Amino acid sequence: MNATESIPAHEPSTPVATRILIVDDEQPMQVLASSIISRLGYDAEAVGSGEDAVNAIKSSQEENHPFKIVVMDLALPGGMSGLEATLAIKQIDPLIKVIVCSGYLEQNARTAALEHGFAGILPKPYTADRLASELRIVMK
Repeated sequence: MNATESIPAHEPSTPVATRILIVDDEQPMQVLASSIISRLGYDAEAVGSGEDAVNAIKSSQEENHPFKIVVMDLALPGGMSGLEATLAIKQIDPLIKVIVCSGYLEQNARTAALEHGFAGILPKPYTADRLASELRIVMK
């Protein structure tokens, strides 16, 4: 596909698409996840730190257009970790669903993640199908 071709976007079934925040310090992962999520018909936004994630959640609440799901990388260098950011986000919006995402997760880590308040688990590297599947599971 070249730059002049367009990718057909999936039209959301509701007037306002579900907002999903991607938190990852790696720019390529932000772009990849945002692209996949947008093609699925959701409104994607990406930030690179835990602090930026907390600020984005606060802003979305103030604008009355909150995020419903956060895809949170646990390994965020410096500052606030993914776990710390998740705890802060849950204080702002206890109903928000957070999918933990990391290259250091074991496949059987779902139970532990759920016990720590995460709604889902997404081991890296992941495929578009795996991300879409986890979003469907979390939205139910």
